[in-house]
Amino acid sequence: MSLLRRKEYEMARVGLLEDNTRIAKLCATMLQFAGHIVEVYEHPRACLNALMTPIAVGDVRMQGRMVTPSSLPIEVLILDLQLPDMTGIEVLQRLQAHAQTRMLPVIFCTAATTNEIVRALRVAPHAYVVEKPFKLDVLVSTVGSALAPLK
Repeated sequence: MSLLRRKEYEMARVGLLEDNTRIAKLCATMLQFAGHIVEVYEHPRACLNALMTPIAVGDVRMQGRMVTPSSLPIEVLILDLQLPDMTGIEVLQRLQAHAQTRMLPVIFCTAATTNEIVRALRVAPHAYVVEKPFKLDVLVSTVGSALAPLK
């Protein structure tokens, strides 16, 4: 798919957890060119703090409402599995452990080993995988695929 045919996908709020600033900047630029809004998280804790705010616990406005990915600051998360401080699998386990983030579509964008990818897919079997190095249109089309079930 050509990036110039970006109208095939609606604009989405994309989270990108990538510790390599050059890769993060490149991915963010191309996703923005494709019409998406991108929030880059350089550290796992920053990502988890942004996604796991206590809106479902104690917030009177959210009581009685189902928490969905649309109530999160992003609609899909692109997650590198090899991160400092905490592995991508640990991030994924924390996201999967909470109702607020359990249904968030995830794309593994990684140079991890096959074994690491298989372990991550055991935690999130519906996640998508884009292996590094990758073509940017593959990343853009995978974002569209990950969002398709939500539309």
